[in-house]
Amino acid sequence: MGDQSPLPSRPLWASVADGFYVGSRDGSFLGYIDRQADGAWRAFDTASRPLGDYEDHHRAMDAVSGAEAVGAAPADAHVRQGDAG
Repeated sequence: MGDQSPLPSRPLWASVADGFYVGSRDGSFLGYIDRQADGAWRAFDTASRPLGDYEDHHRAMDAVSGAEAVGAAPADAHVRQGDAG
């Protein structure tokens, strides 16, 4: 018979304030994203460590979700042009 394990659930994102989203999965905190003054979206992990700046909020959300899955910052954490890293 095939693998009967449940499919992983998708992250749930809540807009807490303008430009600020908090992510969770199955009731567990994933991290958050915050829009910066320059328009970048900064992603943070569960311990509020910055993961990087992103040009759109979807990529920032993906970074938070991916960091939770592997327990570390994604390899492409700084993807904005001109980011000194």
